[in-house]
Amino acid sequence: MKNAFASRVSYFILSFLFLIITASFLFSNFDNFSLGSSKDVASVDGTPITTKEFQVALSRQVEFFNQMMGGNITEKQLQEMGIKSSVLDNLIKQKLVLNMADKTGFVVSLEEVKSEIKNMPYFKTKEQFDVNLYRNALQSNGYTPTQFEELVGNDLKQKKIDELFNTTIVSEGHVRDVLKFKNNVVTIQGVKINRHSLSPLISVSEDDVNKYLADKANLEKLQASYTENLSKYQKAEEVKARHILIQGEDAKALDKIKALKTQVNAKNFQQIATKETEDPTGKSNGGELGWFSRGRMVPEFDAVAFKMKKGEISDPVKTQFGYHLIYVEDRKAEEKQTFDSVKSELARLAIQQTKATDLDKLLKSEEERLTKALASNDLETVEQTAKKVDGQFYKNTDVNMYEQTLAGSTLGPDQMAKISNATADSVVNLGNAGMIYLVKVTERKGTTADLTPEALKTEVTSQNQLFARKVREDVLKALNNKAKVVTKANVL
Repeated sequence: MKNAFASRVSYFILSFLFLIITASFLFSNFDNFSLGSSKDVASVDGTPITTKEFQVALSRQVEFFNQMMGGNITEKQLQEMGIKSSVLDNLIKQKLVLNMADKTGFVVSLEEVKSEIKNMPYFKTKEQFDVNLYRNALQSNGYTPTQFEELVGNDLKQKKIDELFNTTIVSEGHVRDVLKFKNNVVTIQGVKINRHSLSPLISVSEDDVNKYLADKANLEKLQASYTENLSKYQKAEEVKARHILIQGEDAKALDKIKALKTQVNAKNFQQIATKETEDPTGKSNGGELGWFSRGRMVPEFDAVAFKMKKGEISDPVKTQFGYHLIYVEDRKAEEKQTFDSVKSELARLAIQQTKATDLDKLLKSEEERLTKALASNDLETVEQTAKKVDGQFYKNTDVNMYEQTLAGSTLGPDQMAKISNATADSVVNLGNAGMIYLVKVTERKGTTADLTPEALKTEVTSQNQLFARKVREDVLKALNNKAKVVTKANVL
């Protein structure tokens, strides 16, 4: 029902209706996300994006996340999740489309606008358009009829543009070819190692390390590197816990969590959590939260969990989600490696990375050794080497010939051509001067695209939608590259 509503009433109309439905939210809570007093938040080729437009769109997103998370999101969460940036980006795209509509002559008549408004059920009384209801609704939300008609006109322009994109026709023959290509599976074994990852294999003596550390300038560089990457050398305090959640903030919820407190102990906590928790995920894993550091949970939860000892079960803890019982299964103290404890290893790595000639020779020799290992099916050698230098090992991995990817990494046209043309069990070099990238094709499988008429029709529709979406994205990208987009610094 929600999706049907969204498809019928697009952004501008939905934004207006959202103002009506959630007026109290807008005018009571929105101060938390103040934008200042600027009239406009951005402009696209001189067309403004007003503060009101931005507020409506942002409020809708905030309300969505509030409902999804079961409480009001904070300003910090708003920033961390990039919600403001996402909202502004969508508004810019909408302005680009409207500007394109104006430039290419997409005209919406006043009669079309009036007809659209009169057919909206939100302004009807007993199935008839109610002009008083219409005017009152607009007035209570700060709109004049002219302003609202402009919004509706923009909405209709966007619909016409969308219809233009969606008129793309993909033939049945094209769909069959695509499916045939999708069903063409190539299975490979291989390895991928970046040049710099081979540095640890270069031999460095203790004498080399000591000489390097004796140089004050080198020592300062290492200290700076240590400080810059301090997070690598220290591990925050962590807690491993389970919890039981009872949703709600009323006396009934509190009484229930108190009753559970009298029943649980370290041995039965998981079992009772599975049965009683109102956290959907917790029901399937006994309330398990795993290991987490400070800041991962809401503040009230954190404050209690990190004060508890291993094996303890907390009293009821109230958060925005309801009441919790927390069981701390284990703890890890903060760990920190000092600079003195790691400086020799840092010096060794620095020396290895400066030996460019040695690294080039090593890359070539390792490439030859791994090529022979793959050819002879010595996968153990290939896998051990990959693990040693933090490389990637592929064992019976399928190449997506349609999307041109291998284990999530995009392959270039030359690399795809080499895989397509490779004979069975031959080793193909996909690498370059900065990388060892070897694969061996072990199997090719293909199936015919034999579809029922209904399935073929569904696939044609799907391909049309994908193609239309891609065309729209490409057009918007081209428009954005040419447009003059100005945003106010205080918005994000």
